[in-house]
Amino acid sequence: MKTWQWLPAGYILFLLLINIVSIPFATTEMPEGCPDESYNCDYRIIALDVSDEELHDAMYDWQETRGFTTTFSEGHIVDRTLFMQFPDDVHYSNECGTVEIFSKSRLGRSDYGVNQDRVDEIIEFLLDYDFETTCQ
Repeated sequence: MKTWQWLPAGYILFLLLINIVSIPFATTEMPEGCPDESYNCDYRIIALDVSDEELHDAMYDWQETRGFTTTFSEGHIVDRTLFMQFPDDVHYSNECGTVEIFSKSRLGRSDYGVNQDRVDEIIEFLLDYDFETTCQ
């Protein structure tokens, strides 16, 4: 076999390895912020008066815009980079008038601004979203 014929199998093996190695580094709940000197994390609080149910719906809609690279559960989204499929944890929570958003890469020391861009995108999406209810 020629070398280039092994590339698809090597790529799939690489993706599997990345996802297996990253499992122990997953965050399971909303952290209080990013660690000091972190270059692969972003945490923000925005003013948004919305019900929990509608926030979950909006975040589900946002992750749907990401295509096949995300997995969703209420309060936690795993978003993967498109080509290399590096998993990043996105957490969100609602405190009646404020929404916390946290995004952190599981692997690596720097993300070259990917998490900041992702949080910017989420905030823009939420501020443009047509919410019908407020928190109670």
